Formats: sequence, C-alpha cells, structure tokens
Amino acid sequence: MTTEPVSSKAKEYQHRQLKLGLIEEGGTLLFLLVWVRLGPWLVGQLPDWGRYLQLIVTATVIYVSYQVVLCWLDYLSDYRLEHEYNLSTEALGQWLWRHTKAITLAGLLLGVMVVLLYTALWYLKYWYFWCWLGWVLFSILLAQVFPVLILPLFHPSKRLENEALLERFRRLSEGTGVTVEGVYSLELSNVTKKGNAMLAGLGRTRRVLLGDTLLARLTEDQLEVVYAHEVGHHVHRHFFKGLILHSLGSVVFFSLLCLVLNPFAGNGATASVSVARLPMVALGMALFTFLWRPVLFAFTRHFEVQSDQYALSRTAAPEHFVTAFEALADQNLADPDPPGWVVWLYHDHPPIARRIAMAKNTISRTQN
Repeated sequence: MTTEPVSSKAKEYQHRQLKLGLIEEGGTLLFLLVWVRLGPWLVGQLPDWGRYLQLIVTATVIYVSYQVVLCWLDYLSDYRLEHEYNLSTEALGQWLWRHTKAITLAGLLLGVMVVLLYTALWYLKYWYFWCWLGWVLFSILLAQVFPVLILPLFHPSKRLENEALLERFRRLSEGTGVTVEGVYSLELSNVTKKGNAMLAGLGRTRRVLLGDTLLARLTEDQLEVVYAHEVGHHVHRHFFKGLILHSLGSVVFFSLLCLVLNPFAGNGATASVSVARLPMVALGMALFTFLWRPVLFAFTRHFEVQSDQYALSRTAAPEHFVTAFEALADQNLADPDPPGWVVWLYHDHPPIARRIAMAKNTISRTQN
C-alpha cells in the first residue's frame, strides 16, 4: 500500500485522468477530420441502396470505427487506471460487458437522431427549427425515463429502507415538494468504490439516488447534508434552468448546422452529398461541445454552490458538511484544489476545497 498523502495521490490520479481525457478529445477531433475527407469517398463506394440505407451504413461505419480506434483509451481511463488506484471493483469481463452496453445504447440513440435529422432535412420546411424542437423534447423525455429505464441497465436501485434515516429526510423534505418515498439506494459497489448522489427524473420518476458506497461510508448526520444538497437542486429548480441553457445552446448549434446542411435541404438529387457531410456534422458537434462546455459548466458550478448554501442553511450543521465532503473527497480521490483552467474547462462542480472553505466560513461566522 502506498504511504503518500491522500491529496498527493488524488492530484496524481486526477492528473492522469485529465491527460487521458485530453488525448481522447484530441484523438476524436483528428479522427473526425480524417472522416471529413473520407466521407465522400465512402459514400461513393456504396451501391445505390437508397438514401436511408446509405445514411445508416455511413453512420454505422463511422461510429464503429471510432469505437475500435479509441477503445484503448476507454480501457485505460475507465478500467486500468481505476484498478491502479484501487477504486474499481469490476473484473475485466464485467467492465467489457458494461462498456459494450454503453456504446451500443449510445450508438442506437445516435442512429435514431441522425435518421430523424436527415428526414427533417430532406422533407420538412424549416427543418432546423423542427430539429431544435425535437431535440429539446427528446432531452426532457430522456431526463424523465433515465432513472427508470436507462440507469437500471448499469446500476440497479431500490427504495431506501433505513427508517431512522428516512425520518430525518422527511423533516428536511417538508415544504419542498420532494417525497421521501422517492429516495433510493443506487448499487454502485458492483462497479466502483467511489461515492455519488444525484437528483434524477421528472414528475413521477423524480427521485434522490444515494450510492450504496456513500451510504456505507457516511454517518447519518453527514448523509443529511448530502440529501439536503440534492433537495436544494429541486428547490432552486435547477433542472428547468438547465433546460433553458440547453435550449439556448441548441439554438446556436442548429444555426451552425444549418450553414452546413441547408444547401441540401429538400433536394433528393443531392441526398448522397448530404450523407457525405455527416462527418462534418459530427465534427461540428464535437467542436461546439468543447466551446459550449465552459459556459455550461460555469452555470452548473453556480447551481452547486446554491445547493451547498441551501444544505448549510437547511441543516444548520456546517461541521457535518465539512466532514461529509472531506470523506467524499477521500473516497473519490478528488483533487481538492485543481488548476483554474482545469476547473473552467472540465469541472461541473466547484473544487472540494472551495466547498469545504464555504462551510468553514459558516462555522466561523456562527462562532463570532
């Protein structure tokens, strides 16, 4: 076992994760740039199968080749590195099965979206508007079904049965609209030793999910703070604010997409040319995601601060907040204070050190 300080080990782990992430992003852009050149050649080699079959084959070849070329990075970051730092509980076979399910599901969803995009392009007037509207509605639907249809494919969950803890949660939930019946234990221990919690779903699927790894690590006092933080997201209506941001970002993306594809709108004679532009569509999405992400994450970090402040106010237990997040940082090997540019580009949560400092300032104010 290593004897190096936890913060040093965490910084090393996060640095290696960041390095692999940067390589993957650069590799993705390079891969798509190559396909921008190869796209017309590939479409030109395909028999006259009709526009939809051409589209599906082209999309499948690009997606499968991407997964084959870059799968080693997924292995290094999601399996090997996690085992090196004793954070994973998965055997290689389990990881391969989970990874296969993830890329298959992602591929199917992407395939459906590509077919709908090109259907709108070929047959609908103002196709970019209908695509934008469909994307927003799809995002809402995905958020609603995520905890009941998608998440269970990877991490089963069950209603929390600890009555003493549930009673604490009931007191924290009063007047917020969050029901204690919607608190679930999420099975993470079959994959990882890391702890996590989230507020997921909409309407009847709305629920707070607490990882079983978190439930096993934290005391009930600490879990109260974590639960109050998730309730804070509900109270501050962060999902709907996030949906507005998502919708605004999508307006920009589909406006740029219109510049790429609109010359081929409604023109069957150029269908094959529009299919050949698919790699350019993917490249545009990758570039837009990279540029939009710092803007989006600036807002999500603000949302997290609001939820932290709500948890501190609601529980009036800043000392439990401090110990809970110290334990979570230790459990997840989180870099307590990463460089500013890393936070700006890649962190949707504030650094742990800043969150703990906010709680300690609350303690100082109450003692003075």
